[in-house]
Amino acid sequence: MTSNEGADPAILRPVWDALSSLFLDTEISVLRDWRVRQLAASPFSLAQIEQILVDDVYPICRWNLLLVAGEWAAFDLEWLERSIHRRRASPLRFLRVFDLFNSRVLSWPEWQATKAAIAAARVPQ
Repeated sequence: MTSNEGADPAILRPVWDALSSLFLDTEISVLRDWRVRQLAASPFSLAQIEQILVDDVYPICRWNLLLVAGEWAAFDLEWLERSIHRRRASPLRFLRVFDLFNSRVLSWPEWQATKAAIAAARVPQ
């Protein structure tokens, strides 16, 4: 169980939406400023945001990167939320420990650039 599972879905929705943009079949760096604003405005720490990325968004959205013609504009937020809740409620969720590649998303250059920009945006001016 992740530390954000009890969080208000209204607070999580913009975080899920922003993180899902990392998995679009398009040039995702053009969305970085928007993604950073969304994530920097959230109440979650960078560590919590990374946990949400690895535990919630990556398992649902990663498949888009394998499709010949994947989603390129944006994921449907209602679909994303339902999928995340369904995965969280699954009795087979424990199998995620066998997904040895789920944390590799944390080393993606676009995530690293986004993470650095969030940290910079949160520094008091």
